[in-house]
Amino acid sequence: MKTLTFYAFLAYAAFFVILSLVSFNPIPAFMAIPFFWLIFLDGITRYEKPSVQREVPIEKYVEGDEVTVKYKIKGRGYYEIEDELVSLNGTVEGEEEREEIKMFESFGEIKLRELRVHGESFAGLVEHREIIDTRGTIRVYPKIEYVRKFRIKPRRTRSLLGDYPSRRKGQGMEFRDIREYEPGDPMRQVNWKASARKNELMVNEYESERTGDTVILLDVRRLSAWEEYEKILTHSVRAAATLATYLSRTKNRVGFVLLGDTVDWIYPTHGKRSLYLILERLLTVRSEKMSHIPFEYGKFIVSRFFPPNSFIIVISPLLSRDVDSAIVELLAKRYDVLIISPDIIPEKDDLAARILALERSIRLRRLRLYARVVDWNLEYPLTKVLMVLK
Repeated sequence: MKTLTFYAFLAYAAFFVILSLVSFNPIPAFMAIPFFWLIFLDGITRYEKPSVQREVPIEKYVEGDEVTVKYKIKGRGYYEIEDELVSLNGTVEGEEEREEIKMFESFGEIKLRELRVHGESFAGLVEHREIIDTRGTIRVYPKIEYVRKFRIKPRRTRSLLGDYPSRRKGQGMEFRDIREYEPGDPMRQVNWKASARKNELMVNEYESERTGDTVILLDVRRLSAWEEYEKILTHSVRAAATLATYLSRTKNRVGFVLLGDTVDWIYPTHGKRSLYLILERLLTVRSEKMSHIPFEYGKFIVSRFFPPNSFIIVISPLLSRDVDSAIVELLAKRYDVLIISPDIIPEKDDLAARILALERSIRLRRLRLYARVVDWNLEYPLTKVLMVLK
């Protein structure tokens, strides 16, 4: 396909030839020679439209990972290639391979839809445009911190074995108390040193280790137009992914409730299934517009679909005024609540920021009377913040 440059050169050459004929002056004809010469050279130069093959591993990645994308280009001339990952250009004579390194700086799904190819001859008089359909999805999961130990004691545990120490005595590994021997107690639990001191048989008691229900309530509603919102969104999603990974690894049932542009929830399930469901949902967490969803929706979903005495981990900046009453109602319904509140209020001297900071501090102080509250300074990693709960 001829370019506009080709037709422009042809028009200029024809103009100078006609001008030379009309004026009976050979000078304009000489001025047309460079244009004819470029058209002639471009015609005898062998141009081959570029054909491109892309090799990208369609795998699962984590924030900060790098992927090497390979492009096999065959043809002759200039080329420009652009897709959802990289854009590159250059010249090719025959066949060559190029490798581009792409770093995933944020979590989410990257939809690979099409590969746009533009090729031109060396003189720029012939071009070729093509769109290649390349369907695929690259999943970039949030960065997860390693939590060594996170002690949670839910009020209600199930009969299945897990890593949560329940509030009942029974078989387990954690020592709890020493009591007098009763008929039927296994002899392996006899504490012989204590029996020698008391001059009667004494046995050890252990905490019963059972599985429990834990629900992560992630509040990422956009309630302000601050630029810091993207920072709170990223840290909140990473915190939810970290806790979901740890809780599923410790053989417990994990549920999920999301408050953002929409409301969504995942019923508690065991093991890797619950982790994959939560991580897949976190990939698409965005709140690009102001949200008018009240926190009451989260309270309703928890109380409606999750069993009483479940352990609720609320991740929220606590900027909405209805958070207080909703959490108090959850506590009244016998849910155990832990609040992790990222602090994102900008340090400005304007009156609005100072009022929001004051309201948030009052809300934190009030909630500490009823539940465990962690004021999370985002300058520190989540693992350091959770050390206060050990």
